[in-house]
Amino acid sequence: MNISLVIGQNIKKLMEKDNISLRQLSESIGITHPTLSNYVEGKQAIDSEKLMAIAQYFRKPFEFFFKEDNHALNFMFRADKPNKDIQDIDIEHLTNSIFSYLDIIGNVGYQYIPQKYQMNLTEDKKTLFSMIEKIAYDQRRIANIENVIPDNYFDVIQNIGIHVIVKDFKNDAYFGASSYTSDLGSYILINNADQISEERKIFSLIHEYAHLLFHSNQYSNRQHNAFYTSGKSDLNEQIANKFAGYFLMPKNLVDSFIQSRDQVDLFEMKKYFKVSIQTIYVMLYEYGFISKDVYGKFWKSITSNGFRHAEPFPLEKIDIQEKNIKLVNKIKELYLTEEISANKISEVLGLDTLDTRKLLKEWRDVDERYLSLK
Repeated sequence: MNISLVIGQNIKKLMEKDNISLRQLSESIGITHPTLSNYVEGKQAIDSEKLMAIAQYFRKPFEFFFKEDNHALNFMFRADKPNKDIQDIDIEHLTNSIFSYLDIIGNVGYQYIPQKYQMNLTEDKKTLFSMIEKIAYDQRRIANIENVIPDNYFDVIQNIGIHVIVKDFKNDAYFGASSYTSDLGSYILINNADQISEERKIFSLIHEYAHLLFHSNQYSNRQHNAFYTSGKSDLNEQIANKFAGYFLMPKNLVDSFIQSRDQVDLFEMKKYFKVSIQTIYVMLYEYGFISKDVYGKFWKSITSNGFRHAEPFPLEKIDIQEKNIKLVNKIKELYLTEEISANKISEVLGLDTLDTRKLLKEWRDVDERYLSLK
């Protein structure tokens, strides 16, 4: 799917309907005639500011320009209270992010659909979670990380075939979301807000991957956008959390870590497995390395010390380019050929103008082919 072509076709239809020339429209919205021509022909990605100006000119809603193919996107969220904290504007930001991503990546002619697992939810939880553990190990094997902790989980999931989009969505109430349609493919969107720790972002990535594996049929329910009312009470959320725990801390690697040390430093372990201290305790209790009493005291202590939401000794920040390798490589290619503007790069990566300029300078410093900003 080429979003630039879809947008261009919709702009062209409105121009023809109202008998508006390229020159008239370009002068009215403050861009050059050749630039508008490239937008209309789908040769250049348009940023949201320019598209909003065109939408206002024709008195059309922003989403009108994406409607040619009538695609409906639905989302699942990793959030404490999604029905309360996630608004229509958040859905709009996520939807626009997927369309902007497609606008950059282009149409490869096929979509990857992850393996689908149908769970028997009538099984007792012990049996159910045992099956999830096996599936998590199978997925690590498929990803070729069966016996290692990878440097970059974002790259691992992208290499599997899932589209990953990491940016600041300007709402700290949710950590991540996922979306799936048979024609557009599978997406995981991670909130890169500074207030959210890297551990939570990584866990959210695998959590949303679990939803794509176990709950792909639920993305079709447009009425409630597949919201979950509570991460603690909803069984589907428990399944996703269990899968993420098993995937990030497989027992064979936990055993190896513990056996190779005389004493286990939990914060060293946390950084090694790239997980939160809460996940460490959950999985150590799950695997029988700590007692129920120790486990209970831990939860009391993190509540009293304010670590329910603030991560102690957090991981260092991962560069946004490392989280969006596929997208950034394509952006570099388009920027080199002058097919994408700095404004569009800011929009797609969720960066402010200053950070975008720093990023472009960094690219130019390592590759003198890149153009200087005017």
